[in-house]
Amino acid sequence: MRIRKKHIGISIILFIEAIIFIFTLNWQFRGNVLNDVQVHKTRTATVFIPGFAGNAVSTDDFIQQFSEHNIASRTLKIGITKNGKVYTIEQYKKVESDNPLVQLVFKDNTHPYKESNQMVSVMRYLKNKYNITSVNLLGHSSGGNIAYYYMVNHPHLKDLPTVSKFVSIAADYPTNDPYAKGGPQNLPKNLEILNIAGEIWNLKSDAEEAVDIVKPMGKLVQPHVKSYQFWLYRSDPLSAEHSMLHENPVIDKHIAGFLFGFKK
Repeated sequence: MRIRKKHIGISIILFIEAIIFIFTLNWQFRGNVLNDVQVHKTRTATVFIPGFAGNAVSTDDFIQQFSEHNIASRTLKIGITKNGKVYTIEQYKKVESDNPLVQLVFKDNTHPYKESNQMVSVMRYLKNKYNITSVNLLGHSSGGNIAYYYMVNHPHLKDLPTVSKFVSIAADYPTNDPYAKGGPQNLPKNLEILNIAGEIWNLKSDAEEAVDIVKPMGKLVQPHVKSYQFWLYRSDPLSAEHSMLHENPVIDKHIAGFLFGFKK
């Protein structure tokens, strides 16, 4: 009996090791989907906004994949203190016409509405210090809400960079959200929006946000912006789970095409 139990134990260990090996191998090669991607380059900066309790890790895979595949360029990491002071954590290179990427790190990262108001200082800092006049906003989970609140509640600040495109990943936008005081009619009229939802297999959810909660954003914003599109990414838990959506090169590729435009 002991020998049998020992064999069962060894079999379980070998099975787990095999799963880990397959997962690691898959992870190493999954970025190959971006190998042949070629996009147009401009000076418009893409600003990455993490979700609830998020930090640099939350958006770093996006930036790493785009940089390593020459889709865009890791340029700035910007910090925001609890009282809203904006500072440069690191400047990796000059802001040039190579799709510069700007990563935000909020010290107080669990209050989306407060962070959305701090975005005013962030945008002013980017324009005054780095002469960034046009941005794309990309937010995961409540990072999307931060971007949305910023746009609808501060529409008349003409001294800030214009927002060209907005990517929202796995976020919901209630019709009567008390924090969106300005309303969707205040969104930039030329704004283009890509709304992404994840779904594990056919379970109608990414294990945190239901597809039926993410998808209705279209009815809210579509009448007020230049264009809106919804994309559902359905896959296994290692790819479509809520936190894995910002670690997935297949999603990176779709976003790259939307933000920068593929070269033919």
